Amino acid sequence: MRSAIPGTFVPDIGTGANTKDVATQAIPGGAATGAPSFKDTVKSFLSDVNDKVTSSDQLSRDLAAGRTNDVSKVVTSVEEANLAMQFTLAIRNKLLDAYTEISRMQV
Repeated sequence: MRSAIPGTFVPDIGTGANTKDVATQAIPGGAATGAPSFKDTVKSFLSDVNDKVTSSDQLSRDLAAGRTNDVSKVVTSVEEANLAMQFTLAIRNKLLDAYTEISRMQV
């Protein structure tokens, strides 16, 4: 987690997407040029979360094996991975709720 988005509790997980950048790339007709697709954004986000979990797991193993003595780095890495997973699950739950709500709509 590199930073927190100002005014929110949402961590910046490294998606590379900036809301200002996307807004400036919008075409009045509704299409966006150069903006990453939703699929690419989600794929990138999940890849970053996976990297954090893998990194924290490796650091924990290194600490247990005695290859590192930097406990603060291990704790920080594990907590970042934990927060990233919680954030991912919260997004998943919101998307499932939205899908359920949309599927209940009558056409």
